[in-house]
Amino acid sequence: MQQSPPSPSRAALRRLIIVVSFAVGLVIFAYGWSVTQINLDRPQEPLRQQNVGNALRELLSPNVLVQDYEIQNSMTPILMQCPAEGEPPEAATAPEGDGPYVIVTPTCASSGDVVTVQGFNFYPDSLARVNWIATDGERRIRQVDGLGRDNFVTEDDGTFSVSIEVPRIRGTAGETHNVEVQGRFPIGAPHLSDTTGLVLEKMVETIFLALIATALSILPSAILSVFAAHNLMRPITMTLGNLLVMVALLPVGWFLGTTLLVELGKLALNIGSGGEAAALGTASMIFVIGAVGSRRLPTASEHGLNDRLRAVGNAILIAAAVIVVIGLVGGLGILFGGLFRTGIPGYLSNMIGDLGELLALLMTPIAGIVGAFTLSSIGTTLTINRLKTISAPITNVLGGALGAVSGAFVLAVSAQIGTQAAWLGLLTPIIAASLGGQVLPMVYDRFFKPAFKSNRSPFARNLLFWVGGLITFGLTFTYLNVGRALIEGTLPSSAAVTSIIGFPISAYMLKGILIGAVLGAVTGALAGTKATFPIGEVLYTTTRTILNGLRSIEPLIMGLVFVIWVGIGPFAGVLALTLHSIASLGKLYSEQVESIDTGPIEALQSTGANRLQTIMYAVVPQIIPPYIAFTMYRWDINVRMSTIIGFVGGGGIGFLLQQQINLLRYRDAGVAVLAIAIVVSILDYLSASIRERYV
Repeated sequence: MQQSPPSPSRAALRRLIIVVSFAVGLVIFAYGWSVTQINLDRPQEPLRQQNVGNALRELLSPNVLVQDYEIQNSMTPILMQCPAEGEPPEAATAPEGDGPYVIVTPTCASSGDVVTVQGFNFYPDSLARVNWIATDGERRIRQVDGLGRDNFVTEDDGTFSVSIEVPRIRGTAGETHNVEVQGRFPIGAPHLSDTTGLVLEKMVETIFLALIATALSILPSAILSVFAAHNLMRPITMTLGNLLVMVALLPVGWFLGTTLLVELGKLALNIGSGGEAAALGTASMIFVIGAVGSRRLPTASEHGLNDRLRAVGNAILIAAAVIVVIGLVGGLGILFGGLFRTGIPGYLSNMIGDLGELLALLMTPIAGIVGAFTLSSIGTTLTINRLKTISAPITNVLGGALGAVSGAFVLAVSAQIGTQAAWLGLLTPIIAASLGGQVLPMVYDRFFKPAFKSNRSPFARNLLFWVGGLITFGLTFTYLNVGRALIEGTLPSSAAVTSIIGFPISAYMLKGILIGAVLGAVTGALAGTKATFPIGEVLYTTTRTILNGLRSIEPLIMGLVFVIWVGIGPFAGVLALTLHSIASLGKLYSEQVESIDTGPIEALQSTGANRLQTIMYAVVPQIIPPYIAFTMYRWDINVRMSTIIGFVGGGGIGFLLQQQINLLRYRDAGVAVLAIAIVVSILDYLSASIRERYV
């Protein structure tokens, strides 16, 4: 069936809309043209054209090689202002021998006159210049008439004839000045300039700066990419009761880790740094073997008391083994760091020693993290089956209690973060809004939705979520007075007014704890411990938000911050590029994970493989080739970014390039630009070769 043509009025309206849209777009573009201050008159100014031409000419004539020269000098006198009576001085004649000589015609002249300078027996095809030497001995370089520069090239037979203007010097009438010609002739083979040597040194520093930053970002990016892949995180769920138990036990586990486990780690660190690691190393191996072996012991009942006690013992044993091994590695690193001082072993010794010192500095937070997750794992193991058997209303009461503890802890941490910067203060209202937004939808599902069975649209729940979230955000924002920090920059006081299991608590954190306890109790009571929580979606959203935030900050800004922290040098550049590379590679890696073939995943899951096995055997083989390509590409990017990082003191060739440009030494800057172009091209070809071989 053929469609009828549009009516004339509708066709006219469409044409009018097109014309209006084009006119609006043209106005927007014209405004943008004005805002960006595009002015075609400036580039046409002769002085600007001359300056940019000179700059480009020098940039494209890099000072890569230098030549040793032999200098020839010859001068002849000239009388300032010819005598009114009598003959002018006679011109110089050729001296005896084969030495160079100069003849000036005429032999007398006034200021501003043009005289001809002829030279003989100079080096052929050599660079020369003319100097005017007054009676005070000062040399004034003269530009060659018609050439517009102060040097010229001699003829094949060593002669030349150029014209120069007599300088305008007051009070010199009747004085005899000298015209000097300096010629130079290259001797020996060309060799690298000092600038080239310095550029090569800084270029090597830049390459390794980018390499270290890229290498340090690979592992964190690969881990984050798993959490930022929606296809892997979407199916992951857990019961709300298990999640609340884990969160509620985190602060207790942190306290136990920073008070008990840390002492074990420090002991291992001291023994390792003293060279007496054999006994404790053996003990740690016994811990590991015992933990693995105990998992394989047969039990009478799959979910009996013995099974749970064995799991608790395994968790404690593994936590102790982990902290002991970390302490031993740190201690041995410190010990090895003092063995060598020079040469390649010295470089290796310094690196291992620094890593050992880093583990020693991080021993307390590492022990806290291990203790927190160990106790959370133990709590989940002991309660996972019990929570399934609890019936209402006990499940709602328990959910409210666990929700109050968990919510208080989460908002206490976010409030502490909010005391560090004004915009971080928004984190607490946002988290509170995400909790408060769940209240109205759950009330609707529990009390009102059964009465409207025909309404299956999620519109009502989404509307209630946003209404509840906005109300909670506004109340929390007002109660915590976040607006004052945003407007005035006055941060809330972080002075402790009390402490809970070793945590110092400020008044601002107490407010956060109160808000979190109320919201957590209400949402936990309404949902109950048996509700399903989309933990995968939360991890995905959180990881993506962090990566987007880090990637939105330019490495130049990060470089400025790290220069303030660690000082001027390549270390600041490494930190800035590492942080930005983690964000960028994490995004690229995660998008590659999201585009993998789902067939191998479904095949492995059908055989009963767990999630870790599925990732290792179905996901990793598909992502290794593109990961290699992305990593090489990131190294290429980091080499170019390090140039900009150097402008703020982040080390590498950029710092040298900035100095050369500021001093208007464009030929030296051209050497740095040439080196950057060569290295980037080499890395591009290397990356292409690796991709062809492995991708």
